[in-house]
Amino acid sequence: MATHRIASLTGWLRGEFGRLKLRQLRAVAAALIVAVAGLFGGLDTVNTGPTVFAADEPHSDGQFTLTIARAAVVDELRAGRRVVARAEPGRRYLGVVTTVRNDGTIPGRLLGELQLRDHPDSTPVGVFRMNDGSPATSLGPGLREQLVFVWRVPDGEFQTGTEVTLRVARKRFTELLVTYGKNWVDSPTDYAEITLPVTVK
Repeated sequence: MATHRIASLTGWLRGEFGRLKLRQLRAVAAALIVAVAGLFGGLDTVNTGPTVFAADEPHSDGQFTLTIARAAVVDELRAGRRVVARAEPGRRYLGVVTTVRNDGTIPGRLLGELQLRDHPDSTPVGVFRMNDGSPATSLGPGLREQLVFVWRVPDGEFQTGTEVTLRVARKRFTELLVTYGKNWVDSPTDYAEITLPVTVK
Protein backbone atom coordinates (compact mmCIF):
# COMPACT_ATOMS: atom_id res chain seq x y z
CA MET A 1 0.00 0.00 0.00
CA ALA A 2 2.78 2.41 0.98
CA THR A 3 4.73 1.49 -2.14
CA HIS A 4 1.66 2.18 -4.27
CA ARG A 5 1.26 5.64 -2.64
CA ILE A 6 4.93 6.53 -3.20
CA ALA A 7 4.67 5.43 -6.84
CA SER A 8 1.53 7.56 -7.26
CA LEU A 9 3.19 10.59 -5.67
CA THR A 10 6.29 10.14 -7.84
CA GLY A 11 4.13 9.92 -10.96
CA TRP A 12 2.20 13.03 -10.00
CA LEU A 13 5.43 15.01 -9.33
CA ARG A 14 6.86 13.86 -12.68
CA GLY A 15 3.73 15.05 -14.45
CA GLU A 16 3.72 18.40 -12.64
CA PHE A 17 7.42 19.04 -13.34
CA GLY A 18 6.84 18.08 -16.97
CA ARG A 19 4.33 20.90 -17.34
CA LEU A 20 6.66 23.53 -15.81
CA LYS A 21 8.77 25.79 -17.98
CA LEU A 22 12.55 26.18 -17.48
CA ARG A 23 12.20 29.45 -15.51
CA GLN A 24 9.65 27.84 -13.21
CA LEU A 25 11.89 24.81 -12.72
CA ARG A 26 14.74 27.09 -11.62
CA ALA A 27 12.46 28.83 -9.10
CA VAL A 28 11.30 25.46 -7.75
CA ALA A 29 14.91 24.23 -7.49
CA ALA A 30 15.93 27.39 -5.61
CA ALA A 31 13.01 27.01 -3.21
CA LEU A 32 13.95 23.35 -2.57
CA ILE A 33 17.57 24.31 -1.83
CA VAL A 34 16.48 26.98 0.67
CA ALA A 35 14.03 24.56 2.29
CA VAL A 36 16.65 21.83 2.65
CA ALA A 37 19.22 24.33 3.98
CA GLY A 38 16.66 25.42 6.57
CA LEU A 39 16.41 21.84 7.83
CA PHE A 40 20.16 21.79 8.50
CA GLY A 41 20.51 25.15 10.22
CA GLY A 42 20.49 27.56 7.31
CA LEU A 43 22.96 28.67 4.70
CA ASP A 44 26.43 29.84 5.78
CA THR A 45 26.84 33.59 5.90
CA VAL A 46 29.61 35.24 3.94
CA ASN A 47 32.51 36.52 6.05
CA THR A 48 32.50 40.28 5.51
CA GLY A 49 35.79 40.92 7.32
CA PRO A 50 36.76 41.82 10.86
CA THR A 51 34.63 43.66 13.37
CA VAL A 52 36.05 47.16 13.82
CA PHE A 53 35.99 49.01 17.14
CA ALA A 54 37.39 52.35 18.30
CA ALA A 55 39.49 53.74 21.13
CA ASP A 56 37.64 53.98 24.47
CA GLU A 57 34.91 51.70 23.10
CA PRO A 58 34.46 48.45 25.11
CA HIS A 59 34.89 45.33 22.99
CA SER A 60 34.10 41.77 24.11
CA ASP A 61 35.95 38.82 22.60
CA GLY A 62 33.84 36.33 24.55
CA GLN A 63 36.22 35.96 27.50
CA PHE A 64 37.55 39.49 28.04
CA THR A 65 36.07 42.96 27.63
CA LEU A 66 38.82 45.31 26.44
CA THR A 67 38.78 49.10 26.35
CA ILE A 68 41.85 50.29 24.46
CA ALA A 69 42.83 53.87 25.28
CA ARG A 70 46.03 54.87 23.46
CA ALA A 71 49.35 53.82 21.93
CA ALA A 72 52.77 55.38 22.48
CA VAL A 73 56.43 54.70 21.60
CA VAL A 74 59.12 55.33 24.23
CA ASP A 75 62.88 54.74 24.61
CA GLU A 76 62.51 52.73 27.82
CA LEU A 77 59.75 51.48 30.09
CA ARG A 78 59.50 52.94 33.58
CA ALA A 79 57.18 52.44 36.54
CA GLY A 80 57.88 55.47 38.69
CA ARG A 81 61.64 55.37 39.28
CA ARG A 82 61.95 51.69 38.45
CA VAL A 83 63.09 50.73 34.96
CA VAL A 84 60.94 47.90 33.59
CA ALA A 85 62.77 47.62 30.23
CA ARG A 86 66.00 49.46 29.43
CA ALA A 87 66.73 51.42 26.26
CA GLU A 88 68.48 49.42 23.53
CA PRO A 89 70.38 50.81 20.52
CA GLY A 90 68.21 50.71 17.40
CA ARG A 91 65.10 49.59 19.30
CA ARG A 92 62.18 51.32 21.02
CA TYR A 93 59.06 50.18 22.87
CA LEU A 94 55.47 50.38 21.65
CA GLY A 95 52.97 50.35 24.51
CA VAL A 96 49.19 50.06 24.18
CA VAL A 97 47.24 51.08 27.29
CA THR A 98 44.17 48.89 27.77
CA THR A 99 41.63 48.23 30.50
CA VAL A 100 40.82 44.51 30.59
CA ARG A 101 37.98 42.77 32.44
CA ASN A 102 37.74 38.98 32.65
CA ASP A 103 34.08 38.06 32.03
CA GLY A 104 34.78 34.31 32.19
CA THR A 105 34.73 31.87 35.10
CA ILE A 106 38.41 30.84 34.96
CA PRO A 107 41.68 32.84 34.94
CA GLY A 108 42.49 34.19 31.49
CA ARG A 109 45.90 34.31 29.79
CA LEU A 110 46.88 37.86 28.75
CA LEU A 111 49.94 37.15 26.61
CA GLY A 112 48.88 37.22 22.97
CA GLU A 113 45.50 38.81 23.74
CA LEU A 114 46.43 41.76 21.50
CA GLN A 115 48.21 40.97 18.22
CA LEU A 116 50.22 43.66 16.46
CA ARG A 117 49.53 43.68 12.70
CA ASP A 118 51.87 44.48 9.78
CA HIS A 119 55.07 44.88 11.82
CA PRO A 120 57.03 41.65 11.28
CA ASP A 121 60.20 43.03 12.94
CA SER A 122 58.42 43.62 16.25
CA THR A 123 58.68 41.23 19.19
CA PRO A 124 56.31 40.99 22.18
CA VAL A 125 57.86 42.06 25.48
CA GLY A 126 54.97 41.35 27.83
CA VAL A 127 51.96 42.79 29.63
CA PHE A 128 52.44 45.07 32.63
CA ARG A 129 50.19 46.66 35.25
CA MET A 130 49.93 50.42 34.88
CA ASN A 131 49.90 51.10 38.63
CA ASP A 132 53.25 49.48 39.51
CA GLY A 133 54.82 48.09 36.30
CA SER A 134 54.66 44.50 37.51
CA PRO A 135 54.22 41.75 34.89
CA ALA A 136 50.67 40.52 34.34
CA THR A 137 50.47 37.09 32.71
CA SER A 138 46.84 36.30 33.61
CA LEU A 139 43.69 37.90 34.98
CA GLY A 140 41.28 36.18 37.36
CA PRO A 141 37.53 35.85 36.74
CA GLY A 142 35.58 39.02 37.46
CA LEU A 143 38.74 41.10 37.83
CA ARG A 144 39.51 44.32 35.97
CA GLU A 145 42.91 45.95 35.49
CA GLN A 146 44.53 48.75 33.54
CA LEU A 147 47.41 47.19 31.62
CA VAL A 148 49.99 48.09 29.01
CA PHE A 149 50.77 45.60 26.23
CA VAL A 150 54.34 46.12 25.03
CA TRP A 151 56.30 45.26 21.87
CA ARG A 152 59.94 45.95 21.00
CA VAL A 153 60.03 47.73 17.61
CA PRO A 154 62.80 49.08 15.35
CA ASP A 155 63.80 52.68 15.98
CA GLY A 156 62.15 54.91 13.38
CA GLU A 157 59.29 52.47 12.71
CA PHE A 158 56.79 54.94 14.14
CA GLN A 159 56.48 58.72 14.05
CA THR A 160 53.86 60.76 15.88
CA GLY A 161 50.59 60.34 13.99
CA THR A 162 51.54 56.98 12.48
CA GLU A 163 48.69 54.52 12.94
CA VAL A 164 48.96 51.04 14.38
CA THR A 165 46.43 48.22 13.90
CA LEU A 166 45.80 45.61 16.58
CA ARG A 167 43.82 42.40 16.28
CA VAL A 168 41.72 40.65 18.94
CA ALA A 169 40.64 37.07 18.22
CA ARG A 170 37.10 35.94 19.09
CA LYS A 171 37.14 33.22 21.77
CA ARG A 172 34.92 30.29 22.64
CA PHE A 173 34.84 28.14 25.76
CA THR A 174 35.32 24.58 24.59
CA GLU A 175 36.42 21.08 25.55
CA LEU A 176 40.17 20.63 25.01
CA LEU A 177 41.20 17.82 22.67
CA VAL A 178 44.74 17.17 23.91
CA THR A 179 44.34 17.75 27.66
CA TYR A 180 41.39 17.36 30.00
CA GLY A 181 38.91 20.09 30.87
CA LYS A 182 37.65 23.19 29.11
CA ASN A 183 39.38 26.44 28.21
CA TRP A 184 39.03 29.53 26.02
CA VAL A 185 40.28 29.00 22.46
CA ASP A 186 41.00 31.69 19.86
CA SER A 187 39.12 31.54 16.58
CA PRO A 188 41.52 31.50 13.59
CA THR A 189 39.05 33.38 11.36
CA ASP A 190 36.74 35.47 13.58
CA TYR A 191 38.42 38.56 14.99
CA ALA A 192 38.12 42.29 15.60
CA GLU A 193 40.54 45.11 14.81
CA ILE A 194 41.28 48.57 16.14
CA THR A 195 43.47 51.24 14.52
CA LEU A 196 45.08 53.87 16.76
CA PRO A 197 47.31 56.90 16.22
CA VAL A 198 50.72 56.53 17.86
CA THR A 199 52.36 59.18 20.05
CA VAL A 200 56.17 59.14 19.98
CA LYS A 201 57.78 60.38 23.20
